[in-house]
Amino acid sequence: MRALRTRLLLALAAVLLAAWGSWFALQYIDMMARQDGEANAMVRSIAEQLLLSLPSDIATAGQQRQFVLDGETIPVSGKFSALGFQVWEHGTHRRLVSSRPAPEHAMAPDFADGFTATTIAGVPWRVFAISDTQHRVQVQVGVPEAAMRAELKRWFNASLLTAVSLLFGIGIAIWAVIHWSLRPVLRVSESLARRAPLDLAPLPERGLPDEFTPLVRAFNHLMARLAQTLQHEREFLGEAAHELRTPLAALLAQAQVLQHAGDRDEAREALDHLIAGIERTSRLAQQLLDAARVDAGGAATRAEDIDLALVVGMVADEFELIALRGGQSIEVEAEQAPVHGDIDDLGILVRNLLDNALRHGRRGTRVRLATRLESEGKARMATLMVADDGPGIPDGENERVFERFYRAGNGHRAQGIGMGLSLVERVVASHGGQLRCGTGLDGRGFGVEIRLPAAAGNSSPPERGQ
Repeated sequence: MRALRTRLLLALAAVLLAAWGSWFALQYIDMMARQDGEANAMVRSIAEQLLLSLPSDIATAGQQRQFVLDGETIPVSGKFSALGFQVWEHGTHRRLVSSRPAPEHAMAPDFADGFTATTIAGVPWRVFAISDTQHRVQVQVGVPEAAMRAELKRWFNASLLTAVSLLFGIGIAIWAVIHWSLRPVLRVSESLARRAPLDLAPLPERGLPDEFTPLVRAFNHLMARLAQTLQHEREFLGEAAHELRTPLAALLAQAQVLQHAGDRDEAREALDHLIAGIERTSRLAQQLLDAARVDAGGAATRAEDIDLALVVGMVADEFELIALRGGQSIEVEAEQAPVHGDIDDLGILVRNLLDNALRHGRRGTRVRLATRLESEGKARMATLMVADDGPGIPDGENERVFERFYRAGNGHRAQGIGMGLSLVERVVASHGGQLRCGTGLDGRGFGVEIRLPAAAGNSSPPERGQ
């Protein structure tokens, strides 16, 4: 019963059947009460009319010859076809007049006036008896209960047949209306089934029922986002292939130079270039893996309460040797900053910020990482600051540095591939945070401030000094 048409049909049929069943039951009860009332009123009216039609001289009543009908009588059907009446003389209990359906004995044996329920030949009868004012005669009129029930049954069968036929016709009409109403939806479904796998063109919304238009519109918005994501991935693959091809070609060239080096100095220089190329290619591969992890999502399912200061301390320790080799320094001011997030993604965030600062900084550059917990209205925010006193970036390029494969024009384009800060932005977005960038330390360099919703963590910040 997954088909919407079947559900609608069954639901409407159930409502219609319940409403009709209730109405039919009330009609049946009302019909029974009305029939009892009508039967009582008619039996009483016939008895009164018979009594008023009798002559006052009834001494010879019942002794005359009876009239007969001309020709063969045709039996009358209906609930009153078995109605019978009798006229009895009080005192002698002599039957004066009697109809053919009436029995030989008195229908009301006690000759009491009013309604009486009695059994005649094993059949229940409803009898009404009435006497004149002088109490000389009594008229008794009765009808079998079975005759009235048979009439009610005939009415019930006819009504039930009519109602079932109407319900069947209404069901067919409802099915046709539902099928007609859902035809635009079926056309959209068929059009979607015939599409090519990568055809993300929006579905037509014209002619759809109002109830389905929001669904199709939301689906179109989803396909638009998928098309945009697919386009970004195509651009990413093209850029990644280009970025990988360049260092690989450089590695091959340096390896060939090293192979044919004429002296020790030439070989050392080629080896240094080869090592630098390998480091750049390794960094690119790591960032591609990080990008794939972040883009795959799932950070919410892997999230846990963790102190951001702990992540900063671990990453700073990881880059300590790299900073010393480049004549640079890392300063850490780690205060407790609990957040609810994915530790791996947060590690990618801090690692790329620190790598970006060290790689673009000169010899002697200072990089400061600071975490703290701040209040923002009624909410608490965990803040991460990464700032350096390096060359910084040109004015007007603060926002563009977070674009994928964009490298700022600060004289260090060859040192980066433009993926680190774009990863930072995506991690911040996936954790519901905010990102701002500006000037670094002492009015120089480049600085990034990240604010993430704080979690109710009690972990102590790592004790670390530089």
